[in-house]
Amino acid sequence: MVKRSKSQFTRLLERDRTIRGGQYPNCLTVAADWEVSQKTVQRDVDYLRDQCGAPIVYDRDRKGFRYEDSTWMLPSIIMSEGELVAVLLASRMMDQYRGTPLASQLERLFDKLSALLPEKISVKPELLYTRFTFTAPPSRPIHPDTWTAIIRGLLTQQALKIVYRPFDQKRSREGKTSMVNPYHVANLQGEWYLFGTHRGHSDVRQFAIARIEKTAVTGERFELPPDFDPKALLGATFGRFVGGKAQTVRLLFEKEVADWVTERQWHPAQVIHRRKTGAVELQIPATGLFEVQRWVLSWGHCVKVLGPADLRRMVQDEIERMATRRIRPPGMRDPKASAASAAQGRSSSPG
Repeated sequence: MVKRSKSQFTRLLERDRTIRGGQYPNCLTVAADWEVSQKTVQRDVDYLRDQCGAPIVYDRDRKGFRYEDSTWMLPSIIMSEGELVAVLLASRMMDQYRGTPLASQLERLFDKLSALLPEKISVKPELLYTRFTFTAPPSRPIHPDTWTAIIRGLLTQQALKIVYRPFDQKRSREGKTSMVNPYHVANLQGEWYLFGTHRGHSDVRQFAIARIEKTAVTGERFELPPDFDPKALLGATFGRFVGGKAQTVRLLFEKEVADWVTERQWHPAQVIHRRKTGAVELQIPATGLFEVQRWVLSWGHCVKVLGPADLRRMVQDEIERMATRRIRPPGMRDPKASAASAAQGRSSSPG
């Protein structure tokens, strides 16, 4: 006997085929043929009738199942309630892709899936939409042509010619033209980044896709290095910026915020040590200290930097600048500027 697939989807397709073909299958014959219990067959029949809306009835004369309406068709896709909930919730999670062509593509995909679902389902999509909310960090829009070219170059291993405007470059100036071999694309805290090498260089660099003003696939093929590992590249990332030598950041959190610190995973490789005082020490690897500095400052007096020394100095310098910074009310002139202006006026006055 040919070994039958035990998946419900395969069984339902076969039930539909035999019923539509006028074979009048019943629980006893199907159970023996498929090596399943008669209860399993009955559950399949109930699913066809109750979930898919099949006009299935038992013909006592022929001792088997048939369709009262021969024009009824099995839906092109069959989902369990749990699977349907997952699909509908996934459609609500698309906010994290806003600003990219991927969002519109996902919307079209979910529309197609919705069209394939049976009319009678136990889970109402509108109910799920009003019971769940997903938010995402603000992200910058990406031009569809830029996105398409990058994905094409990435998947076909073709070099890209891009015009890129770095963060510290004024918008009035035209970006720099570069030839890049695209290795990897990653979404880091809501922002999309391209990782690749400049032509003539071997180090992998990071490009914010939203800052790529123009891009084109050149048709020039490249070989992805066999030792390139995106997990290793991003493994020590804390935030959005990748690169540099990883350092172990050691932070000591006061007892009052210890539970907040320990109940979350701030980094996959984090290590937490509890002190007898109730304080906790958090250790995380990080390649860029700028974002770590900003995060540390958000904890205020509840955290102390144990290391590295560079991070401790960065935090201390920022605190001192914040303490000495003065914000003048609207309309009030800077005293130093006023004094300088007065001195200049006296020096230019006739004597």
